Amino acid sequence: MSEDQIDFGRAQLLGAEAIGEPGNRRFRIYARSLRGSASLWLEREQLDALGQALEQLIARITSGMALRIEAVAKALKLPSAPADFPEEPDIEFAVGNMQIGYDESVDRTTLRAGPLILIERDGEYFAQEDAEFPFSVYFSRAQTEQLAQHIRGIIASGRPRCPFCNRPMGPNHMCEKQNGFHPAALN
Repeated sequence: MSEDQIDFGRAQLLGAEAIGEPGNRRFRIYARSLRGSASLWLEREQLDALGQALEQLIARITSGMALRIEAVAKALKLPSAPADFPEEPDIEFAVGNMQIGYDESVDRTTLRAGPLILIERDGEYFAQEDAEFPFSVYFSRAQTEQLAQHIRGIIASGRPRCPFCNRPMGPNHMCEKQNGFHPAALN
């Protein structure tokens, strides 16, 4: 991705997906507009934070009147990019930072993102802290609600979280909050 600003315009297609098996997944936001296609790769924590921020935004703009699914009887089919979404999109990068905003006058959400830039210092790598957001895309309230729902489903389909330390649990989970002596059982 170049250092120039990329105004992706209005998203015609927008979604989130997890690729791989729980414990070994990659996450992305995918979008398509008249200006091309984009894949924004995220860490699980980034995706979760984005989903929570979108839910808070929806609650704020609807004065808390938006319906939210708390539980379902059977697992939902996880969203994925459509079959015709390109394997090599026009824009693709790992997200270092992102920001959402809402324009009430036109009832649309904007997502701005910047690439992850690693800096080497004394043999160690650190993420660049500058908050630049060269990529932006906007979308409707319905798309905002759908994206939040996609993210909620993706996060819920992963490994269960430890109720004490909130880390993903696996067969060898040693919880720091329990001093590592009693692994929390998997559900």
